[in-house]
Order: sequence, then C-alpha cells, then structure tokens
Amino acid sequence: MMTNELNGTATIVLIAFTLLAGLILDGLVRPRVRRWADARNRIVIESIAIALGGQFTFWSLVIALRFLAGPFIDATTLAAWQPVFDLAVVLAITIFVVRLLINLVDTYLRHRQIGNISLINNLLRGLGALAIGGTLLVRYGVPLGPLLTVIAGSSLGLTLALREPLANFFAGVQIIASNRVRPGDFIRLSTGEEGVVTDIRWSDTYIRQLANNIIIIPNSQMITQIVTNFSRPEPELAVLVDFAVGPNADLARTEELVLEVARAVLAETPGGVATFEPLIRFNAIDAAGIRFTVVLRGQSFTDQFLLRHEFIKQLHTRLHHEGIALPTHVVRVSGA
Repeated sequence: MMTNELNGTATIVLIAFTLLAGLILDGLVRPRVRRWADARNRIVIESIAIALGGQFTFWSLVIALRFLAGPFIDATTLAAWQPVFDLAVVLAITIFVVRLLINLVDTYLRHRQIGNISLINNLLRGLGALAIGGTLLVRYGVPLGPLLTVIAGSSLGLTLALREPLANFFAGVQIIASNRVRPGDFIRLSTGEEGVVTDIRWSDTYIRQLANNIIIIPNSQMITQIVTNFSRPEPELAVLVDFAVGPNADLARTEELVLEVARAVLAETPGGVATFEPLIRFNAIDAAGIRFTVVLRGQSFTDQFLLRHEFIKQLHTRLHHEGIALPTHVVRVSGA
C-alpha cells in the first residue's frame, strides 16, 4: 500500500515537472533564444525559435498524458484516445514545418529591411493550409486523386472567370521576382504619383505618399509603367539647390562661404551625408544677378527637403552677415 502511494506521488511529481519544463522552455527560454538570434542576425535560429511557439508545452502535455499518466488512466481509455494522440502529433509536426517555412521567409525579409510583402506571406499561408488539410484527409483515408481530378477539371473555368485577378496575382509575383521595387523603396510612376512602397498584395501595390495618402495600383499596371526608383541602386542621392547673388558680388568669396555653409549643413542636419564634399557651379549671369547651383547629398529621397531648407536658411543669413547682396529686381514705372 505504501509502495503504491509512493509510486503515485512520484508519478505526479514527474508529470508536474514535465509540464513545468515545457512551460519554462516555451515561456522563458524560447523568447530569449529568439531575441539573441535577432540581435545577431541568425535567421535560421530565429525562425526555428518562432516556429517552436507552443510546441514545448504541447509535447510535454503529450508525454505526460501518453507515457506518465498510466497509473491514473486505464488501458481501455488510453486505447480509445490513441487515434486522437496520433492525429495531434501529426498536426503538430505539420504545423511546425509550415510555420518554420513562413517564418524563414518573413525573418529574411525583415533582416534584409525589405519589409512585409503580403503576397508572399499569404501565398505561404495558403500552401500551409493546403498541407495541413491534405494531412488531415490522408490521415482519415480520404483519397486525394479524385479531388485533384475535380480541381484540375474546373481549373479552366476558374481561369476564365478569374482572369483579371490572376493577371494581377502573377504580375505581383513578377514584381517580387524581378526585384523592381520592394517595400520601403521611394518610387515615382510615369503618371506622376510618387511615394514609399508599403506592401505588395495579391492584386495591388500600396504606395504611401508624403502627404500620408495611400495610392493603390493594380499589379498589372505596375509592370507596364515606367517606374523611377529613388532607392536603387542606393538610397543616397544628390540634392541640387539653386541660388543667386547680386551682379557685383565677389564670386571667389561667395564660393568660399557657400561651401562652408554646405559642409556645416551636411554635418549637422539629420539625413545629410557628412563625408560628401559639396560642389558649387556658377551657371548664369544677367542684370538681376549671378545664379549658381550647389550640390549636396542626402541619405534618402525624403532627406532632401530638410537639407534644402536648412541650407537656404543658413546661407541667406551668412551672406547677409558678410555683406554680400542678393539679386534685386528693379521695376521701372514710366510717367504719363
């Protein structure tokens, strides 16, 4: 009697330890491994850590019920629940594999700063759902051959009915495969719209304008338009600023001051490339004054606006302080 009680107590302790170990691995160890892998750009390890979410708890529960709870559950009950255990194990393995593949792609895109592409994620989720559904059908003995035959027979009618959506879908696949644009790129279309690509979905590409409006363009139109990508091959770009001084200005002194201001702006303004040596080129002269263009360099397309703003403001102040006159327009009014 005492031995049976000790065995029962030991089994309860072992079951509790198994469940606690699963919870600790799932709730404490796995998130730490994920953060460690994320910080060190270990894509595979991070994807495995994400895909293992809930797996430790599930397997600890399976071990506790299937192998440790024998003294508390009779053999008949275990035998009756055996098909449920087998199905749960098959589904757990299938779900892990599907999640691993999805997370590998998602983690790769995130670490490469490509952003989220809904078309790829949804396609992988759809294929994963098909894999899980196929696993269930095979498990229950449902033949897949007749089902695939029905799907193949109806594919022609579906293709005709969904011609436009399918065209947009394959156009989206072409956009991603050709790497023309990707989320985060600043682009301008031949029709004049411009903004940051935020997502490429089943049928549309989403572009966020600087005014925070969203432009939705069908993928089939995206591949037929001329697209200017300001983020390729690198996001840095030249920032041209036109300015002018009076016709009697000392050009050597003007050039010196302009370059000093330009260097300071590039070094102090967020988005400026501090290592770039600015340029100045005088390009026109008339009765009003002497015009020139200054070349700065910004880290991205949107940085040009702040750089141009700061440069004009500081240059105007500096020229005024140095006594260099700006162009003036003389309006002559003839008397009657």
